[in-house]
Amino acid sequence: MNFQAYLENTYKIIKEEPIILILGGLIVQLLSVFSLGLLAGPFLGGYTLLVILYLRENRKPTFNDLFSGLQQFASLFPYFLVLLLIFLGFMLLVLPGLLLATWWLYVLPLMVDRKMPFNDAMRLSMNTVNEKGFFMHLIFLLLISVIPVMIIELVSAMMPFAQVLKILIPPLQVGCLASLYIDQFKKPEESNDKQDETSAEIAPMVHPPETATGAQIDKEKYLQAEQPVSEEPETPVQAATTESFPKENVLDEKPDQGTDESDLDSEKDNTGAT
Repeated sequence: MNFQAYLENTYKIIKEEPIILILGGLIVQLLSVFSLGLLAGPFLGGYTLLVILYLRENRKPTFNDLFSGLQQFASLFPYFLVLLLIFLGFMLLVLPGLLLATWWLYVLPLMVDRKMPFNDAMRLSMNTVNEKGFFMHLIFLLLISVIPVMIIELVSAMMPFAQVLKILIPPLQVGCLASLYIDQFKKPEESNDKQDETSAEIAPMVHPPETATGAQIDKEKYLQAEQPVSEEPETPVQAATTESFPKENVLDEKPDQGTDESDLDSEKDNTGAT
């Protein structure tokens, strides 16, 4: 989780599209408040999807995109239950509210981006938070929601006009959340392509064929059988050299035999003379 990169992404989109991100965030926030949170899902969903598509696909946002969540009104309407449960959790000693807000951090992005049902989005968000690290997601939530509000309130105590900085909170929160969501949830097409590439790299180049019984042949034996054994024919010079060795041995033995016969003849002559 690279919070610095998420802040850089948020600064980038605010710098490039300040009117839509800042003014649009203010409009969405006001509409959600005036509807008592009942329409928070469609309005916040359209704003969140706008930022996700801008960061992931570099799709230029428009004001019409702010209300794109109304096209999924039926599926996004139950999101107000999440906000209601989180609000009740904060009323109960704050800790339950932080717990629920952390677990359900990805519910809205999953619903608007992947068109997931409400229950499935809640389940997947909770499982992802627990798998990736609950404590890190809790710190992330504090950094984008609680700490900015505390800083603005402290500055406003000395400079009351600093309250205007609150209009930056919606784009800050949604920008960082969208960056985190893109980082944690890859597109299904991208994940499938990566799995195919990984399996292609892992797969061996040579596969031993199966026998009639279906048993696998040992890879090393198969490779040894596939490699041709180099048998170079003997050259005439080598053949002549090889055949010369026994002849030389015979020639070497002949003088010895001759020497023995001469010695025997000389011994016979000496005996006859005697």
